[in-house]
Amino acid sequence: MHFDLTVLDGSILVAWTMQGGSTCNGLDVERSRDGGIFERVHRIEGICGDPTIAVPFSWIDDAPPEFSVVHYRIQLGSEGYSSVQAVEFSQLKQSDHRFYPSPMRSEARLLLNVRSGAWVDLRIMDASGRTVVERSGNLGGDIRLSLPWLNAGTYGFLAVSEGRRYVGRFVKD
Repeated sequence: MHFDLTVLDGSILVAWTMQGGSTCNGLDVERSRDGGIFERVHRIEGICGDPTIAVPFSWIDDAPPEFSVVHYRIQLGSEGYSSVQAVEFSQLKQSDHRFYPSPMRSEARLLLNVRSGAWVDLRIMDASGRTVVERSGNLGGDIRLSLPWLNAGTYGFLAVSEGRRYVGRFVKD
């Protein structure tokens, strides 16, 4: 049995097909952040599959961990486990914003929980409050920054989108 992972807006679709001839008595969808320690996140009770036809299944994980590679496997009752599949989930679900990595070297990303078509104005300030970067008219909540010239230190940022303010800090190595 093979399964596919599809990143949706705020969730991950896990879809698989039990091939004709494969049956089991209940199955679990398991999730892991590291590919080693899995936890059950969904259970399907009863007989699954059919000995004569292929039977499709799907489940939507509406609470995947933010900004991580998420690993899944399917436990097929007494039949054992499927292979492990992984997908990168780089979306904000519970947080308003995330600046990473911090500390940063030369490149970083600022992710904001805004709608995809929203305009974002960004200002980065040094420890004394002086503006060192100003970028207006960024489209959407994924702002990629290349700042190799920025001196090492602690910086603050202010992003404004549709009347909302996002404030945070980061460190530059």
